[in-house]
Amino acid sequence: MSRVDQSPHTAPLPRTGGATGVAGRPSSPRRRWWTAFALLSLLGGLWALAGPVFSVPDEPAHAVYAAAAVRGELWAPTTGIDTTVTVPATYANASTAAACFIYDGTVPAGCAELFVAQPGTAEVVTTAGRYPPAYYLFAGSATLVTDGATAIYLMRFLTVLVCAALLASAYLSVSERRSPWPLTGLVLACTPMVLFFTAAVNPQGPELAAGIALWASALALFPPPGPAGAPDDAASRVAPRLVLRCLAAMAALALIRPLSVVWLGLIVGVVLLSRATGRRLVALLRDRWMLLGGLAVGAMVAMTAVWVLARDALRQWSRPVDMPVPDAALVSVSKLDGELAEMVGVFGWLDNAAPGLVHVLWIGAVAVLAVLAAAVGTRRERLALVAVVAISVVVPVVSELSSYRESAFAWQGRYILAFSAGLTVLSGYVLADRFPDEIGRRVCRGLVVAAGLAHVVAFIGNLNRYVHGIDSFWFLGEPGWRPPLPAWLLIAAFAVVTAAAVAGLLRQLRDQRNPAPMPAVPAG
Repeated sequence: MSRVDQSPHTAPLPRTGGATGVAGRPSSPRRRWWTAFALLSLLGGLWALAGPVFSVPDEPAHAVYAAAAVRGELWAPTTGIDTTVTVPATYANASTAAACFIYDGTVPAGCAELFVAQPGTAEVVTTAGRYPPAYYLFAGSATLVTDGATAIYLMRFLTVLVCAALLASAYLSVSERRSPWPLTGLVLACTPMVLFFTAAVNPQGPELAAGIALWASALALFPPPGPAGAPDDAASRVAPRLVLRCLAAMAALALIRPLSVVWLGLIVGVVLLSRATGRRLVALLRDRWMLLGGLAVGAMVAMTAVWVLARDALRQWSRPVDMPVPDAALVSVSKLDGELAEMVGVFGWLDNAAPGLVHVLWIGAVAVLAVLAAAVGTRRERLALVAVVAISVVVPVVSELSSYRESAFAWQGRYILAFSAGLTVLSGYVLADRFPDEIGRRVCRGLVVAAGLAHVVAFIGNLNRYVHGIDSFWFLGEPGWRPPLPAWLLIAAFAVVTAAAVAGLLRQLRDQRNPAPMPAVPAG
């Protein structure tokens, strides 16, 4: 089997491949980034409008801390996990406004208390007040220009923009390879759960987007392994655009959440395990942007670590459980299948699982990609794939076993998704150029279409839960909640934007062709 070294570090890309613009001409990277950013922003914005205020996990706590952070309440008094802050009186009922429908998917959201502007200030308790403040300073700026529910939606929209920018940069990195597989891996990394959190007042969304962006750009930094005796020119040149994308994603992970720095280290470690060579590492260490940016990211990591320790930001709620360790281990392991489902789509406050079709399509597509990658990868690449799966299984279990006596079994699938999503991205890079063009494009087209269908079904199912309740047949009967825009308009818009995104991806997959063969990769 032949393969081609199509790394962007080896030679200018041929004009016959890649995304095309008018009259078949290759579109510029800037145009492709803005197109991806616009589509992702539209999808995220529609998700933001499809959920009632405070329908996202912990959104009340994050919204309160965001409103407090921009008013200087960064180090407020804390007892246990509860921080007391002074914020506009509007937020006094944030923790109870949605209490009538969260945790119960059968109840439409129309029963919620109105969240409207109130005069004066109030002391409010938030469980997010110990977290690193960068995200809250950014999102909280919305509360300085508006109030009430409008401020919550504006904070969601600001979060969407950050996530869309990171994911658009990831798209540029994978689209520079003249193979359909990395692009398909990125599509499958962006599960419905990822889009759901990109549209929330919650730092989880930027963490997920940054993790996926780091996987996509860090893997692109390393040329694919070539045959013995192949020229080493690729290993001596570093593309500045990829370095800057990596640094942006690393900076976001260094600042966003208490555990984000852990995912940053694990992602970098697995990328180096799968593709690093001595010559390439030397080239990266000699690159000025990488050196200076790496020092800056290191300083950010250190600052976040000091903040997390000083504020005890990893402490969890007090829900003690008296159980022998073997029994606790069994409970923790038995939760793994549910945590896998949560990575794909369990929305709301874990009260709104995506329709079964979504999980079947997504998990099946990921399995196809990962199995193919394991079949054709080198020994190091297979080891890296196993490492991603093993870490995704071991870390949740170990975390729960270390804390269940104080906080029960609190782990959720989304907590590690920034790292685990890399399974599909890594699989895409492993598969690049290792299948005949036509076979690869056919498989990838099917996976992309399945992903688009799953996104639409997940969006409609989530919206139906809030409008009618999860037990009702989709959109039949009197609505119990009305979103800011009519439900039919939100569904139609989401379907149209998703179709446009899928059509663009299919066109790019069609146009990606390998111009010349090259000797096969050695088995080791």
